[in-house]
Amino acid sequence: MKVYFVRHGLTMFNMMGKMQGWSDTPLTDEGVSVLEKTGEFLKNTHFDSIYSSDLKRAVDTANIIKNENLVSNTEIHLTKNLREMCFGAFEGDKGSDVLKYVVNKYGKVTKSKTDDPFTSIIAKGFLKKSDPTGMAENVEDLSVRIEAVIQQLLNENKIDSTILVVSHGAFLETLILKYFGEKFDDSGAFPDNGSITVTDLTNDDFKLEKFNILPK
Repeated sequence: MKVYFVRHGLTMFNMMGKMQGWSDTPLTDEGVSVLEKTGEFLKNTHFDSIYSSDLKRAVDTANIIKNENLVSNTEIHLTKNLREMCFGAFEGDKGSDVLKYVVNKYGKVTKSKTDDPFTSIIAKGFLKKSDPTGMAENVEDLSVRIEAVIQQLLNENKIDSTILVVSHGAFLETLILKYFGEKFDDSGAFPDNGSITVTDLTNDDFKLEKFNILPK
């Protein structure tokens, strides 16, 4: 089946550089404008099913794309498994402040200047280790949810279906590195807001066809 993964549109916390996992802020005007272009790009793609994270920024994104579509007639299925990684006590904090905190506590987190520091922090589980609430997730936690989503898609859809899945940045980055990591380094797998990543999924294989398409 063809699976189109879309990252939600730009939000207030995205614009402010704040950590946004299970916390939720609204799409910005710019975010909506980009999503309308994404919807225009996909308007003639027939989706047999649409799945979305149950967080509002993702649901709003799915609805914008659905409303732009001229050839699909399906409900949006919501699932908690598509939620962003939970950042626990760091939710709503400035990303730059969290980075300073982790570096001060654990030392250098990247191998080279080209590595994305937050990818490294997430990969090493530093946020979960540092979170006093015990709510923060790590890559292993997210991988369990990712595998559940993949199995749900296979269980609920015919193999020749075309599916739209709306999720989040760290979720999609983790999925991409988990299944297609040989194609990326530590700085290139994080998708842009409103971007499209196209994959081909079967019971026996999972292929990446296009990554991070951002319609102009």
